[in-house]
Amino acid sequence: MTAPPLPSGRPTASLAWRPLQRSTRVAIIAALAATVFYQLFLLNPAYRGPGWLWVTMLAAEGLTALHLVGTWWTILAHDDRPEAVDATVWRNRLRAGGEVPSIDVFITAYGEDPALVRTTLLAARDMDLPHDTFLLDDGDSDELRRIADQVGVGYLRRPGSTHAKAGNVNAGLARTDGEFVVILDADHVPEPGFLLSILPHFQDPDVAFVQSPQSYTNNVNLVATGSGEAQRIFYELVCPGKNHFNAAFCVGTNVMFRRAALDSIGGIWTGSNSEDIWTSIELHKRGWKSIYVPQVLARGLAPEDVPSYLKQQLRWAGGGFEVLLRGRLFRRGSGLTIDQRLQYLFCGTHYLLSLAMLTFMLFPALYLLFALSPIRADGFAWATHYLPFQAAVLLVTWLQSGGFKLSAIVASIGAVPVHLRALGGVLLGRPAVWKATNAGGSGARSLWAVMPLVALLLLNATAIAVGVIVMADPAPTWLSVGWAAMIVLILGRMIVESVTGGSIRQRPPAPVLRPAGPRSATGRQLPAAPHTRAEPQPLPAGA
Repeated sequence: MTAPPLPSGRPTASLAWRPLQRSTRVAIIAALAATVFYQLFLLNPAYRGPGWLWVTMLAAEGLTALHLVGTWWTILAHDDRPEAVDATVWRNRLRAGGEVPSIDVFITAYGEDPALVRTTLLAARDMDLPHDTFLLDDGDSDELRRIADQVGVGYLRRPGSTHAKAGNVNAGLARTDGEFVVILDADHVPEPGFLLSILPHFQDPDVAFVQSPQSYTNNVNLVATGSGEAQRIFYELVCPGKNHFNAAFCVGTNVMFRRAALDSIGGIWTGSNSEDIWTSIELHKRGWKSIYVPQVLARGLAPEDVPSYLKQQLRWAGGGFEVLLRGRLFRRGSGLTIDQRLQYLFCGTHYLLSLAMLTFMLFPALYLLFALSPIRADGFAWATHYLPFQAAVLLVTWLQSGGFKLSAIVASIGAVPVHLRALGGVLLGRPAVWKATNAGGSGARSLWAVMPLVALLLLNATAIAVGVIVMADPAPTWLSVGWAAMIVLILGRMIVESVTGGSIRQRPPAPVLRPAGPRSATGRQLPAAPHTRAEPQPLPAGA
């Protein structure tokens, strides 16, 4: 049976990138110069403080510089080439009603709000191009089974929950046979044109998976806005560069796989809770390609309370550290290119920056309480070397991403303790227990979750009081007081967010969904008639 023609308009999507700005290139060159200028200052023996403290600072600043240079190198590789001509041709054929390969769409669920899952199921069911939609329920919810039956999608559950999400997806793979497989988290609502935008990139038989960005719509408080902003910067600045090196990796949702590629490695990787990045590594080791499509094709929910956010960061950081410490990225014969090895290395060093950040948060207190400083220099000498470096770092991000929100900095610094906890867990062989980020709703309040931040805040607040009372040397003392005060403000904002649960503003309206279209003789969903719309679905209370 021939499918009716699809709408001729461009799939509903927005770019998740900006073409590499000429000003960004200039700013990166300036930032490199400022980095060298600052590092030479730190290495100058004339300014060296106590040996152990000086070495600690060199390690922290060196790690920061290493990661920044790697990030800038990735940004400069910004891949803004147009898509392959064959992909465009295939998309036009699909629009004209051409034959579509079999596609299975998996919605993974584990304790999310049933109303939220229903919204995602409806959107996935009604995507353009024939496909089968399945709810993979690892929470054994009879209510989700009823919802799946009501909306007309497949429902799959498995005995037990071995290997968490990876095991859930692999169980779904074993009971389906689509040539291509889409994986969507239960809180990521796809656009109607998701399949039409992604599928044509598989015209290259060596492409194993195509990844599209994560984009969050619930900018309702500091946590949601900050975590969403951090993800936006990653997908706009870093991912286009990774695509240039064939090092774009799966992020667990909004991704389409070639089933044959997954079969070649035995399915989704199960040796880690960070199954997405490890699956990517195994595929790249075997010579498969990946593609990053810089279009927002699904919109999800960021964590809305501090405990949920920290839980997410613990899992992500654990995955990054596993790759860094156990990935054997530079072992001979791994099958990875040098570029791919470095790009995966930077995934780990990103979270390792929290070790440097903790060091920087302790330095002002060490001076104000014990008169210990890693650098023996007056405030003017230090400022003339450090401030240009820090300004250049922020300028690169600002120019290329079109600005950023301070909430991203607050959220990033607030996650420092859990990143270090993740590092300890990997070193001791005790990875974090997997749990869906948005399971259980939002608005949780917890002082215990931020106790390390409370300790750091009290330390710096005490140091400020002692430093102002003693005032042994006014210039460096006021410099350290200002630094400590900034730390207190940032940590205090995160602590307040955690104990109050965050003030939830009015949420955006739910996406408008289309009614289900007719099904083919094989049971696969056919596209709904063009320009038809159903009544808007109510947004769940926790969405």
